Amino acid sequence: MMPFISKDALQWFGIRRFARGKLYGAGNSRDFTLIHSGPGPALTGDAVLYLKDTGCKNVILFGSCGLLAQNNGLGIGSLISPLKAYSLESFSRMLANQEIALDVYYPDKKLLEDFSSTAGNSITPVTCATVSSLKLEEERKDDWLKQGIEAVDMECSAFFSAAGHSGLKAMAVFYVTDIIGVKPFYQNMGLKDKAKIFLARKKAAGLLCKFIK
Repeated sequence: MMPFISKDALQWFGIRRFARGKLYGAGNSRDFTLIHSGPGPALTGDAVLYLKDTGCKNVILFGSCGLLAQNNGLGIGSLISPLKAYSLESFSRMLANQEIALDVYYPDKKLLEDFSSTAGNSITPVTCATVSSLKLEEERKDDWLKQGIEAVDMECSAFFSAAGHSGLKAMAVFYVTDIIGVKPFYQNMGLKDKAKIFLARKKAAGLLCKFIK
């Protein structure tokens, strides 16, 4: 499942025919179905809930994220997989600066372990927070770092919670596109960083195809 999708991604995943509906898009490769969910927790969470009534057993979220700091060798173009995702999906709750540790959601342990065996050192496990404001994440950055948060996205906690509710095994893989307060998303990106992100997306797609097969 991808919040954002591109022609390159369809090619990498071997999707030749891609159908688009009012909310979602989908296409089949030889080994799996790729779903374009759209951005944000509501669309992504609903997409997972719909899968409860299908033959689906495993779901993987593939998208982008931001780093809170350049630590442990991570930077633009790094590939990460959340070990847990704190929920700050509510804009009002995030604005009120309520305690982040109240809600946390997890991937399926066995699915993630199996993928890690395939990916090896190519993927770094991290702690993630799913946020609802691109502006407020810069203001909250230091507090989150103190709580062990390493990366932020806008779908993961909803994805994990919806999968748990639906009885599906879930994991997520992200590529880093920005570093909060250092290389923010709204600044023009240099050719070197663009190349890093492109290669990271392509590499992750290859690892996911290998793992699923």
